Amino acid sequence: MDEFVHSLFFEAKDLTSKEKEKIRRYFQIKRESGGGECGNIEKVGNNIYKISFKDKEVQERVLQKKQHVVSLPDGEQCLLTVTSSPEGPDQPSTSQFQACAKGNTKGLEKIFKPDVFLLYYLRDNPKANKLLIKQLEIIGCTVDLDFDEEEAVVRGDIEKGPGGASGGAAEKWELQVDQVFINLTDRYLCHHVFDQKEIKMLLQDSSFANDDIIVYKESGYAVVVGEVNDVNEKIAALEKNLPSRKTVPFVEKQFKLVEEEFDRETRARFPEVKILKGSEAIILEGPDEEVQSAAAKLDELIKKIKEKRVQLSTPLLTFLTSSGAIAKYRTRFQQSLRNPVSIDVGVQLVLSSLSSDALDEAEAALSRDLSVVTVQLQGAAAVPPDLDRVKEILNKAKNDANSSELRVDVSFIPGPSGTTKVRLVGYSEIVNQLKEVLHDYQVNHGATQEVLNLPNPELVDCFDKILDLIGMKRTKVTLTASQFPNPCVLLSGPRCHVQEAKQALTAALASLTYSTLTLDGPGPQRYFQTDGKVSKELVESSCQVIIREKQSVHSPNVVPRPRSISNTPSIALSTGLSSTASTSVVNKPGIKLIPGSLEDEQVNVLVVPMLGKQLRSTKVGSSLWTKAGDKLKSNFDSAAANCVVAPGDVLQVDGPPSLGCSKIFFIECLPWDGVRGKSAQALSNGLKTCLDICAQKRFSSVALPVIGPGIVLKFPLREAVQVLTNSVCQFGLSASAGSISNIHIVIKTGYPDSEECYHRVFKQLSSNMNQGGQAIFRPLTSDLDDVTMTMGGGVKLQLVFGDITNETTDVVVNSTDFTNFDCDGVCKDILTVAGPEVQALLEEANVSRGEFFVSEPGQFHCKSIFHVCGEKDAQVIEELVCSIIETCELSGFQSVAIPAICAGTGQLDPGVVAGAILRGINVSTSSGHLQSLTDIRLVLIKINVFLAFKEEAMQMFSTAVHNKASSPWLRSLPPLPPKPQPQPSVTADLSMLHTSSASQQSVFQFLGLSKKEVDDAMEKLKNQYQAQCLTQVFKKEELLNLTHEDMQDLMHLLETEGLHAKMDSHGSLTVSGLKDGVSQVMQMINGAVKSNLERKMTVKTEEDLYSRVAWCILGQSGNWERVPKTANRRLENKDVAAGIVDTQGILWRVNLLTMEATTSVGQKTKLKRLENLGDFTLPLYWDSMTADEGMKVVTLDPSTAEYRTVKEAFKRTVTQAVMKIERLQNVHLRRTYEAQKKHIADKNGDEGGAGEMLLYHGTTKDNCDSIMKTGFNRSFAGQNATHFGHGTYFAANANYSAQHTYSRPADDGSQLMFVARVLTGVYTQGHKDMKVPPPRNSQVPHDRYDSLVNATNNPSIFVVFHDNQAYPDYLITFK
Repeated sequence: MDEFVHSLFFEAKDLTSKEKEKIRRYFQIKRESGGGECGNIEKVGNNIYKISFKDKEVQERVLQKKQHVVSLPDGEQCLLTVTSSPEGPDQPSTSQFQACAKGNTKGLEKIFKPDVFLLYYLRDNPKANKLLIKQLEIIGCTVDLDFDEEEAVVRGDIEKGPGGASGGAAEKWELQVDQVFINLTDRYLCHHVFDQKEIKMLLQDSSFANDDIIVYKESGYAVVVGEVNDVNEKIAALEKNLPSRKTVPFVEKQFKLVEEEFDRETRARFPEVKILKGSEAIILEGPDEEVQSAAAKLDELIKKIKEKRVQLSTPLLTFLTSSGAIAKYRTRFQQSLRNPVSIDVGVQLVLSSLSSDALDEAEAALSRDLSVVTVQLQGAAAVPPDLDRVKEILNKAKNDANSSELRVDVSFIPGPSGTTKVRLVGYSEIVNQLKEVLHDYQVNHGATQEVLNLPNPELVDCFDKILDLIGMKRTKVTLTASQFPNPCVLLSGPRCHVQEAKQALTAALASLTYSTLTLDGPGPQRYFQTDGKVSKELVESSCQVIIREKQSVHSPNVVPRPRSISNTPSIALSTGLSSTASTSVVNKPGIKLIPGSLEDEQVNVLVVPMLGKQLRSTKVGSSLWTKAGDKLKSNFDSAAANCVVAPGDVLQVDGPPSLGCSKIFFIECLPWDGVRGKSAQALSNGLKTCLDICAQKRFSSVALPVIGPGIVLKFPLREAVQVLTNSVCQFGLSASAGSISNIHIVIKTGYPDSEECYHRVFKQLSSNMNQGGQAIFRPLTSDLDDVTMTMGGGVKLQLVFGDITNETTDVVVNSTDFTNFDCDGVCKDILTVAGPEVQALLEEANVSRGEFFVSEPGQFHCKSIFHVCGEKDAQVIEELVCSIIETCELSGFQSVAIPAICAGTGQLDPGVVAGAILRGINVSTSSGHLQSLTDIRLVLIKINVFLAFKEEAMQMFSTAVHNKASSPWLRSLPPLPPKPQPQPSVTADLSMLHTSSASQQSVFQFLGLSKKEVDDAMEKLKNQYQAQCLTQVFKKEELLNLTHEDMQDLMHLLETEGLHAKMDSHGSLTVSGLKDGVSQVMQMINGAVKSNLERKMTVKTEEDLYSRVAWCILGQSGNWERVPKTANRRLENKDVAAGIVDTQGILWRVNLLTMEATTSVGQKTKLKRLENLGDFTLPLYWDSMTADEGMKVVTLDPSTAEYRTVKEAFKRTVTQAVMKIERLQNVHLRRTYEAQKKHIADKNGDEGGAGEMLLYHGTTKDNCDSIMKTGFNRSFAGQNATHFGHGTYFAANANYSAQHTYSRPADDGSQLMFVARVLTGVYTQGHKDMKVPPPRNSQVPHDRYDSLVNATNNPSIFVVFHDNQAYPDYLITFK
């Protein structure tokens, strides 16, 4: 809706847009036109224009001045006459003035209608009148001013005017007259004043009007007339001095704070401004400039108001609100402080003021005036009935104080266990008065409790006897002896009585005499607790003493040692005999391989690599920092601040709460600089230090990543694994290994080499779990161990982390799309083994969605292959699994191996695939109708896929029977068979006796009224015990007949009988104590001497047999392990009815017919017997050989762990199918190889030893037999180039040796490759002209390097120059 509705009209000729805007601006200016807010100018008719105003008052002011002169943009003056309607009076269109011209041939007349007040001015101002007359006379004219008609009439004579009566004279005359009046209106201004205040000032100001300016007063307005500049100057001065009025809203609370300052400032700086205060605003009146300045000053003062929040307790805030104190403080702070201060109470107390000092004064006043005090009531005053009396007294005092107003409040707060607190809130003076009332009651009337400390804890238990001994009188005070928080007596009762009792008891206790009697061994205490108890009580009563038995203590000159046999230092007593007792694995560390992230481990210690003492220098450190945040960085910086670390040093950092560890050990590492460089040694030293510190500080668990094979340190994976596993195994051999329970080795998942890393670590550790026939670790476990579940109908479901091409089940399932057979994955691996015939059948197959194709196995070790396409659809996969199981059952197959269909090249999420396959198995087995099919194996080659299947299976089959493949080894050990006859120890365990009762003493504390009574009692007690004792000395020779078990039994006997045992410097043992106990020791030692001869014979027999015959058991890792010597003898003698115990301490039942062993939980394994040759000990993984067999070739069974291990290492770099793997057993070659191995190991010492490695050597059928029989012959060097020296070449990766250059295919396309044991020793860079390795030191030319390599920092090719420096271990036939 248009807001400009009050319109006026005027006439003008064709105004341009600029001219219209100029006129509009004129009508906006009140001083010039009387106008104000207006709209745009609109044309409403022929030369008629409209302008509209917002206010009616403005319209009327403009109409009062009917004629308006406006300067247009081109400088021309325009005279406008405004009307209230478009039908205005007829005006000549030839003139811009309201004028009319009439005349005849000689005389002319023209009428002008200027502003009437201009006419008055021309009349009243002689100067203006004279000027007008003079200007008209020049053009021959006169003028008459007609005030009635409000017009000026100009008359002229053409003949008298300039130019005479020539043609066009009238027109020229008229123009001349118009110009005179235009100049007149430009020179003079009629300014209308409508504001009554302005009018009043005009009329009152005598200096305003003068000879040149005249003020005309009309009804309701005034008009100022004069020359333009003079009038404008006078009007500007008038408006400047015109009084102004401004309303300023305010907040009452804020204005009160600044009111005084504002009044002072206004009086000083703006004296003409008046201040009128309303309820919500103030009005400022006076000169406009001063009014605006005063308003600005008020705003400035309000902005300067400061706030201060005072922290008061909730009770005080409540008191302030409820007591009415806020109003009192508001009044007080407005009047008595240097500046007013306001006070408000909400959640907090807020003070406001212009002055910081005033705020501080107000806060200080509140703190001084108000207080809250909490008093803990003591003793009986805290509970009824005393509590009721306290309440009565305090409430009366409170009511007296609050008689006129609320000045204090009292609250009683119940607490735990019958305690009560009193809270006093209010004005400090009154609070203190009530506090004194309460204090007075507690001091003079309340019950109290005092504590008297006792000199030692033993007095607590016999305190009642002490009271009887000292004759303490019973009073109203209760005496209670307590051990907490320290040995003391609690005295409770009326305060005055308690103080008296405490003083009396203190004096009595101080008069007692204390003494201690110490007797050797724990026997005295045990005797006087049992048979000698009555005798001790007689001594107490007869001597008036109290006898207390203190806990048995160790003799101060004997340091107790651990009782573990393996950790006990021993005296070297050479007997020439060794023990065959198996070492228990209970105190050995357990190793677990964990695929995952180090930062998720929950162990005592995390081991982390670092570079340059920087937390985030490696990915492992960055991952820890990401999870733990700034707390880890703070701990790290604190630990690193004042220390210098060298490569191999360990920085110990406290673990933050967000990580599941107590400590983080950072190893300072170096980037890879070669096998013999400093980097490998630094890492090895660091790992050793970490494990040693864990053992020293008794940390039970530690997690280690595989350090090195990353973008920062750049270790070859093989070398990183070698350093880690060597360090762990060396620690396992140390005496302190048993202090760590669990060693976690974390394999980071999600990397291309994660699986290879896992297999390398597992292989290295599993082959070193036993050393010298003894277990150094508990069985190796992993989150990737096989998981077995019993499904419906007894069907066994197994999750297996491995390669499906190693499976020997009846049926193997192949996942394929029936199109692409060359893409890496399960399909390519299976078809490579099965052969081209199977692939050809598959290429011709036409299979519909949801169906599968059955083929012959070809060369695969199974009965049939089922080829399926999962279509990347979980529903299709589930249906296929059901069909596979149904077909196996109908065909009479007993076992099937299934891969993760579509989880590889199909790129389906492993969790989705796992759910589909397991649902299919669940559906097919839940009916229980399966009769033939008993085993379903899900074979999963990727770590993340196996873990997804495992998680899904555990959730889906939560009620099924689960067990990991390793679980039988981890269960509680079954009962052991009868102890084998042990042999004496190589080192006598006599030092164990130092930790027995030999270092213990029986201590008796005597308490009496006098020293004489105490001494008499001590002597009587000592004599009574000695009368029951016996002492016996045993010679060293007798003790040497004791075994470990005998020594433990002896220690147990000494302890149970409380005997004292002491060994002298000659090894003789003196045993003293009660007679019965000493007699039992004599019988035991004599029995040990008698059975010693029998044990020696058994030991000799076992030692002799152990050197000739090796009975082995197939370990969990797939490696053959020797059984202990006792088990070896029993197996050889077929004395196995009670079973045998292996090096892990596990009991096995034996079937010598099938050469199998079984645990009590059903775990089965194989046995074998090796008979060593006269001068050669067969390796444990060989098959037995007769004396006349110099060489034996054994074809490995694909189902064995040995086959899988060799194949998996080969397949890491080679895609061809393995046709056959043969183990080569050449006694002569192996004997010379072992001799060379010892020679190199002895020569190199700490520089890496023999450096034995499993490497590859490609060969041909022509050379194969020769190498198998006579070994590698360097005489043939040069057949396939000699880039790095004239020796025999071996490769670290099988794909290098598989090249046709080295392994030339036979006519049927098959190739041959040896897996060789190679002694690389200390190596250096090779060159083609080297016929032998160069010297290691120019000063010792005969000491040469052991081998040459293609690159010392990460070698992949090795060259050796001694034929017996390499042994052909396996022969692989592949195609």
